[in-house]
Amino acid sequence: MSDDYRTILRLIDSRLPLPLVYAGCNRVLASRMPADNMYISILEADGLRFPYYIDDVQQENTLEVYPKEGWTGYVIDTRRRYWLAKDPSPPRESSPIGPVPEDWLGVPVLGRDGEPLGVIAVQTYIPGSRYTETDLEFVEFTADALSLALQLAYQDREIAIRRIAALVDETVDIDDLYPRIHEIMQNVIPAARKNIIIARVDEAAGVFRPVYWHDERDDYDVMHWPLNVGFSGYIYKVVGSSYIYEDGKTAIPPEVIPIGYPPRYWLGTPLYSRDRIIGVVVIQSYDSSEVITKEDEYALKGICPHIATAISQTEVFSKLRRT
Repeated sequence: MSDDYRTILRLIDSRLPLPLVYAGCNRVLASRMPADNMYISILEADGLRFPYYIDDVQQENTLEVYPKEGWTGYVIDTRRRYWLAKDPSPPRESSPIGPVPEDWLGVPVLGRDGEPLGVIAVQTYIPGSRYTETDLEFVEFTADALSLALQLAYQDREIAIRRIAALVDETVDIDDLYPRIHEIMQNVIPAARKNIIIARVDEAAGVFRPVYWHDERDDYDVMHWPLNVGFSGYIYKVVGSSYIYEDGKTAIPPEVIPIGYPPRYWLGTPLYSRDRIIGVVVIQSYDSSEVITKEDEYALKGICPHIATAISQTEVFSKLRRT
């Protein structure tokens, strides 16, 4: 086995965040074939998402979901590779999206039971450049490795959700609850290691009141802020659901009143109890290398219902202990 194959395996074994795994695969592929232009697409219920997209000609928003179409959609639907220079052209309804490259190679990323998880594709715009059978073999190997990386990430998410849910059945002091939540979350959402805020809604006073604050830039753990301010206010007053922001790629909604040090990435999810928002969980990043992804949003959305239940039940238990 060559060093490049070992490098890919080490990337997967490292359990790095998925964006770093994607970038590492891109570096290895680009070192042995014309693969500076590479993307990874993930199949969603309503289309395709591109969590990693490096291209000299066009870009895709890593947070958006696009229609399942083009050559990428064709690879998903057939669960087979498509190689522009070698394979018969796909049906007309699977025409390429955007400029046609000199060569394009897309390989499906399949799950354990053969279900499509996504696609890894490399493309070159260099005149006369073509991929080889050896290139195909390595891209297929990388696709198998990415399948494992994705499945491990999904498994970590489910484990974190189950661990948070277990807190509901444990006797936990309220002061101990939030650090334990943080400890669990930082293992599945990397940005949470440095920046996480849990704030309760005080409807009577019309403010958010932080109950747990761990942040690199802002140190306002005793500060409250109005329910209509910041991205948290946008969640509470406008959308009522999770919201993810990336500086330079996501337009700030006009309803948002800025507060605090501007983050590079921001993710917030409401805490619901009996159809009422009782708080928010916020994770943010000030470093462009510490990306917050849609996978992080999915993880937080899965975790937050259990956080809300744990908070509610623990507070009830604490009140009973004081009486």
